[in-house]
Amino acid sequence: MNTEPPEGDDLQRMLVSMKQNVLERATPRPKRRRFRPGIALGVIGLLAIGTATGAVALSLSQQETPVAAPTTSRAPEPAPSATTPTSAPITQRPTPRPTPTPVNTTATIPTDCRALVPASDYDRFFGDVPLQRVLPVAEGLPAEATPPPVAGNGSGLPETDLYCLWRDPAADITGLAVTMGHGTPEELANGERSYYEGWSPTCEESDGIRICRQTRPDPQYGTDWSRTRYVRGDTWLEIDQANFPTDNLLGAIVGEIWGD
Repeated sequence: MNTEPPEGDDLQRMLVSMKQNVLERATPRPKRRRFRPGIALGVIGLLAIGTATGAVALSLSQQETPVAAPTTSRAPEPAPSATTPTSAPITQRPTPRPTPTPVNTTATIPTDCRALVPASDYDRFFGDVPLQRVLPVAEGLPAEATPPPVAGNGSGLPETDLYCLWRDPAADITGLAVTMGHGTPEELANGERSYYEGWSPTCEESDGIRICRQTRPDPQYGTDWSRTRYVRGDTWLEIDQANFPTDNLLGAIVGEIWGD
């Protein structure tokens, strides 16, 4: 082992090496920090909470801030025209209604039973059934065959002007009678009650004309028995028919008496 001190270049290299060692020891080295997981997780949680709180606050601030409603542009309405629009209703004068013609109440009561209906319809209604004119009294008719006149004379019933009976003397109850007359309103009402005593007629009234009708079986023979009463003005007309069917006999008589 060489114990002799270095000389020359060896001495210089040894001095430089010693100087570098001294400098390296004199310079402080930075300490390494240990990472703690608990602290890191807490920091991350705080950051998350702060982020959420900021988002909520931002949302609330946006809701509290009033938002202006969207505006819609409307086209200006056209100025009203001086002319009538095409959609306006056209007013027209109401069509005048014709004045109803008053019902003729003047009756012409014939003295001949054959004149009650048109001559062309006589056979259609009555055929060859014998005719008996009771009122006015026919020539050659016995006085005892004339029924008592249904007249005023304090009886309260209307007066009879014409009574015609179509009946075959050899028949049972088959026959038809037409009776006509005139009277006051009170007498006409009494005549209706007397004519339908024990019956239940159906009556209708229109334009000053009153018509009552009923058909029921004959209590003895069971055949149809019909009574029709027609009142117009101060004139009354009754058609009493038993087992004697007709077709619009009332219309034919009304046409001849009142001129309908």
